[in-house]
Amino acid sequence: DGIGKKLIALIWGPDISDAIFERWSQGFEWSKDEKCALIQHAGGPCAVIAPVQGILLKNALFEPAGNGSMPTLYEQRNIKFIQTLFEILTQFETEKWFLCCQSLRQKSSNLEEDVAATSQTINEKCVSLSIFHDSIKLLHCSNKESLKTLLSENISEFYSMFGVVKLLYSIVLSKGINNILNEMDNPEISLVDPIHGHGSQNLINLMICGQAVSNVFDGDRDVGGLKLRGITNPVSIGFLTLLEQLRYLKVGNLLKRPLYPVWLVGSETHLSLVFSLDTTLVEEESEVQKAHKAFDKFDPEDNGFIPCDALKDIMEEVNLVCDPEYIKLMVGNLDPEELGIIIRAKFFQEFFQNEAPKPLNFQLVHYNGLTQSSSDGKVRFRRGTARQIDWQEGCTKSHDSALESCLQMRWPGLWINWDDGIAPSLN
Repeated sequence: DGIGKKLIALIWGPDISDAIFERWSQGFEWSKDEKCALIQHAGGPCAVIAPVQGILLKNALFEPAGNGSMPTLYEQRNIKFIQTLFEILTQFETEKWFLCCQSLRQKSSNLEEDVAATSQTINEKCVSLSIFHDSIKLLHCSNKESLKTLLSENISEFYSMFGVVKLLYSIVLSKGINNILNEMDNPEISLVDPIHGHGSQNLINLMICGQAVSNVFDGDRDVGGLKLRGITNPVSIGFLTLLEQLRYLKVGNLLKRPLYPVWLVGSETHLSLVFSLDTTLVEEESEVQKAHKAFDKFDPEDNGFIPCDALKDIMEEVNLVCDPEYIKLMVGNLDPEELGIIIRAKFFQEFFQNEAPKPLNFQLVHYNGLTQSSSDGKVRFRRGTARQIDWQEGCTKSHDSALESCLQMRWPGLWINWDDGIAPSLN
């Protein structure tokens, strides 16, 4: 029908190959080698799996109901999994929630038996989109308590084959196809790349903040009369990307400073994540950090300088003296050659010379759900000690790993000593 065609076009684009759909056809599956880690079997569905993993870890480690440790028993993990899906589905306002299912048989009290039985009822040859759609059943409810009940009663659907796709469909249908299209800068772009099968930034943002916006900067921007939508509210887990180190974009403060120390980490083609138990990493900004944020506002292209006439506005934002004569004096000091620009380094040397942040030292954990990303094919958390040195330089060194280069966009000068001596892969 019409809704089905719009749903397919929004998620998969005008033409999807069975090969791409098959890569997305897995369910959510726990690693046997790391009890609280989810496995990804093929490239593509990381845009759904990694956010679920990140929010689940946030709930287990930091939320009031969490106790700061990983749930290892199957029943404990399942409780956190249900809580995570509920949180993702309630990040946005809606009049009705939908759950996409395939098996509506009576569920038993044994979850592991349910998962096995549910998988058996699904046609294992169902690898084409059309056959999958013919098997879909939709459950719906209009309040959060009913949603919790539906999730608990049907959670085996998401552990079984196509569980990742069923969650994606549930989110899109619950939020509303038109609502998602209205949030996208370009509604012609699908949530999943029809050629390579990777999730778009719209999908990543939808998963972690409930808005399918196309950008990672703070707030909305007007570019030549075209409104570009960004992140407008605080997020529970953050997002960092290697593309910023490559200068393709600049991640805003809201995604760099989430409410909890958990960050998705993007390469050009894959999502992994890092997290820490050190909550000081997301504490309120220092004065010098606020000043960097203000400078960024007037240097959106990250050129490293601002026009002289922006100095007054920046000084007002960071509560520095704004007397006109003093501003004139500072412009002369900061731009002695009268080039009309003020270099970032000179600005901070003048006003914040003695206020450099204290070098950080914290424990960091990396997760990559792809089995082929590990030399032994096992999905496990990788642990290391992160140290921030030479913070003022903010540049990468030739021997930095891709992960370090990415994290240096959040912590300039960061260096990581991994417990096993090997830097994890971002891909």
